[in-house]
Amino acid sequence: MESSISNTLNRELSTKEAALLLGLSPSTLRKWRCTKEQPDLPWIKRFRKIFYLESEVLAFKQANTHQSSREIYI
Repeated sequence: MESSISNTLNRELSTKEAALLLGLSPSTLRKWRCTKEQPDLPWIKRFRKIFYLESEVLAFKQANTHQSSREIYI
């Protein structure tokens, strides 16, 4: 069971899939790659395609998500 969970989290995502998971547009991720604006979000280039590991995208999202105390609703 653990190996299927780790395989799922290490799934390779396309730029479009990673952007959807982060709530961004694919062009934002392309810009970040070209300008090296977000070096904490690693990507892989294989042949002419770009991939992101799902586990790294989720870790990046968690590390860069901030919640204000005013935004918490009870």
